[in-house]
Amino acid sequence: MKKLYILSNLLILCLLANAQTSFSISEGQSVLVYSLPKTELCIEITTEKVTEKPGIFYRYSERYLATKKVVTDEKTIYNIKSINLKTQSVADPARTFSFVPTKKSNVSHLSVNKKGILYGINTPFVKEEKKEVETPKLTTMDVVPTDLLPLGEEYMMAGSEAKMAEGAAKQIYRIRESRMGILTADVEHLPADGSSFKTVMDGLNKLEKNLTELFIGKKTTEIISKKIYFTPSSATKDEVLFRLSAFNGIVSKDDLSGRPFYINVIPTAIPTAVSDSRAKKATPALYYIQPASTQISISDGLNNIYNEKLDIPQFGKVIPLSVDFVEQPNIKIKFDTKTGRLLSVE
Repeated sequence: MKKLYILSNLLILCLLANAQTSFSISEGQSVLVYSLPKTELCIEITTEKVTEKPGIFYRYSERYLATKKVVTDEKTIYNIKSINLKTQSVADPARTFSFVPTKKSNVSHLSVNKKGILYGINTPFVKEEKKEVETPKLTTMDVVPTDLLPLGEEYMMAGSEAKMAEGAAKQIYRIRESRMGILTADVEHLPADGSSFKTVMDGLNKLEKNLTELFIGKKTTEIISKKIYFTPSSATKDEVLFRLSAFNGIVSKDDLSGRPFYINVIPTAIPTAVSDSRAKKATPALYYIQPASTQISISDGLNNIYNEKLDIPQFGKVIPLSVDFVEQPNIKIKFDTKTGRLLSVE
């Protein structure tokens, strides 16, 4: 890498010495060496992690709460919530060129972005705006310690799990009775106003929930986001992109413990124009890209989760611009740094 950097610098110095044309080095990195872009895919996978933990009194749930719907084993399960695909452009080393202006050149500067991708000719570099990516929020249920039971001395000193379960169940029924009494105004003292009423009801609901979880168990939900980067270099059919393990989440595509998810990349062929062999070939000065419309899909083998068409420059055609065209008086040319497409000529 260091040798390549030194050689690139020597090439620039040689070109500047031979051209004998003043070139402005602007803030937009106006240089004589530029690259065309290639597209890198950023696949953002959002998974839902559900953790289940049994309550300490789950054996007594049917006896005291008359329910069999309880968590009996501790386990963690992952599910795919969504898959989003974004693109970003990087410089293509295989499509890196140099531009040598003539002595009578009307080109004042050649602009590239910070990645070295061609931006324009005689066009001031405009800093590209960055779009902020929203990070999925972490969603978890409240974790309440189960060793702090609101039980009286009779139950706490009993030293029996069954006795403590009985005490917790009685507390649940007392809370329900108190809540019903407030709702039906069948109590001696009611909350003074709406705010006090809400505070009391929220407290009763939370306490009942915490006590009930001692019997039926607790479920905690967490949203996790992970990014995978993939740079397509050729047409791809059913290539494993990643795997999802129900117990470990997103794992490597080589980890056979997970269920595979596949990516398909199918570029559209660009027709080649028939050239006249008798016509005089112009000397190329600059190159740009006609990107190829490419169908990209991600599936689990049965259902498509993502399916869109994108313009991918590395599958496109490199098109030359002649010296005569580029060096016209007062010409301004602008290129798309994402696809390498020619955007405008003034």
